[in-house]
Amino acid sequence: MKEITYRLEGLGCPDCAQKMGLILERQKGIQKANVNYATGKVKIQYHADQITLEEIEKIIAKTGYRVIEKR
Repeated sequence: MKEITYRLEGLGCPDCAQKMGLILERQKGIQKANVNYATGKVKIQYHADQITLEEIEKIIAKTGYRVIEKR
């Protein structure tokens, strides 16, 4: 299992952050997604053999947010 942290632009409220976490955790290959509204960061644990970083970033983009940094 791998882990990535993204910093997002545009998280408007705590509910938005919670919904983002739920959407990510429903994706095949994502084990856990912790979204922190205060910092704008999302930490994702994922299985690299089931989902790629590009796919995760596309999912984030589809929800209307933009990745501005990844670690």
